[in-house]
Amino acid sequence: MADRPQSFEVALRELRRIVESLDQEELTLDQALALFEQGVSHLRGASRLLDAAHGRVEELIEGAAEDLSLIGFEVEAEGAEGNGGAASAEGEVAEEDT
Repeated sequence: MADRPQSFEVALRELRRIVESLDQEELTLDQALALFEQGVSHLRGASRLLDAAHGRVEELIEGAAEDLSLIGFEVEAEGAEGNGGAASAEGEVAEEDT
């Protein structure tokens, strides 16, 4: 694998290519080992990218949880308990204005 980081998709594409080569071609032991080594390198790179993405998702979720708060809201409930009212966040039914 090159010194520059690759995308996750590129790493997967290379891993698929390597697996196909190992499955279909008549290779010497040295060639098979070289391909296997390349595959391990791509796998490690893909794993690092997944770990980084996972960490980013966790940061976003934690940040969103800090920024959000539960605000009282009303949800229109068609025919709630037969009175056509609106149910509030607390589950109460309010009469519609007519």
